[in-house]
Amino acid sequence: MAEGGALLRRYTGLNPYRGFESLSLRQIPSFSTARRGAIAFIAAVALAGATAPAAAESSSQFWPELDGYFSLSERTRLFLMATASRAEQVQGQSGGVSRQDMQVGVHLDVTLAPTFRPDLTQGDWQRNRYLWMRIGYRYGRSLGDLEASDPYREHRGIFELTGRTPPLAGGLEYVSRFRWDARDVNDVDSNRYRLRLQVEKSLSYEGRAVVPFVNAEAFYDTRYDAWIRERYQAGVEIQLNPSWRLEPALTYQSDSRATPARINALGLTLKYFH
Repeated sequence: MAEGGALLRRYTGLNPYRGFESLSLRQIPSFSTARRGAIAFIAAVALAGATAPAAAESSSQFWPELDGYFSLSERTRLFLMATASRAEQVQGQSGGVSRQDMQVGVHLDVTLAPTFRPDLTQGDWQRNRYLWMRIGYRYGRSLGDLEASDPYREHRGIFELTGRTPPLAGGLEYVSRFRWDARDVNDVDSNRYRLRLQVEKSLSYEGRAVVPFVNAEAFYDTRYDAWIRERYQAGVEIQLNPSWRLEPALTYQSDSRATPARINALGLTLKYFH
C-alpha cells in the first residue's frame, strides 16, 4: 500500500507494503499465548498513538497502488510495485495544500521454511509458508509543483522477514514482520526499523477468497534514535479471479517528527498474480 513519502518529507519517504494472500483451509486448537501477545502489541501501539497532541496537523490522502507477483520457482517469486499518493488537504496550515509523490520497486521473495499448505492456489504463495524473506530496491520522488519548490528523492534498500501461524482459534491467523529500510533521502543516509503484527481471517464467498485484516506497526528511525511513528490499518483483500485481487484499506498514521503529524488515508491496491 502506498504511504505518502514526499508528503512527509521532513521525516520520511514512501512506504508501501501489505499483501498477504488468502484462503485458509484448516483450523487447529487455540494458542492463547500468541493471541494475548497480539492483542497486547496492538493495544500498546494504539495507546502510544493516542498520546499525540490533539492540535497536531492532519492530512486526508488517497494511496493507489499496483502490484505484480511473478512466480520464478517453487520457492522464489518476483514482486514489482508502483504507487502514488496525493494529499487532498492539510489542516493546521495556512490554506490548503495539494501534494503528490510516487514510488516504484522491484523485489525478490524467497521461502525460508517448507510449505505447510501445498493445496492452496498459486495466488496464495505467501500463505502456505511459515517463514519467508524479501529483499528489494525502491525509488521515490516528488511530483507536480513540489518538484520545483521542494524536490524529494529517495533510494531505499529493503530487507523483510515474515513469519505466520497456521489458523488458530476462530480461524484467525497471526502474521509478524520485521523490516529494515536502508534509506538515502536527498543524499542523507539513515536506517529505519519496522515491527508489524497483523491478524487476519480467510473466508470464501461464492468460491472466491475474501480476507479481512487489521494490523499495527511501529517505526524506529536512526536519525532520531527513537520510535517515532505508529500506523494502524483495517481492510479486506477480495479475489476477483485467479489472477487479480483488489484490496481497499483504511489507514491511520501518527508521527511525532513529521508534517503533517497525522494522516487518514484511503488505500486501493490492485494485485496481479502470474
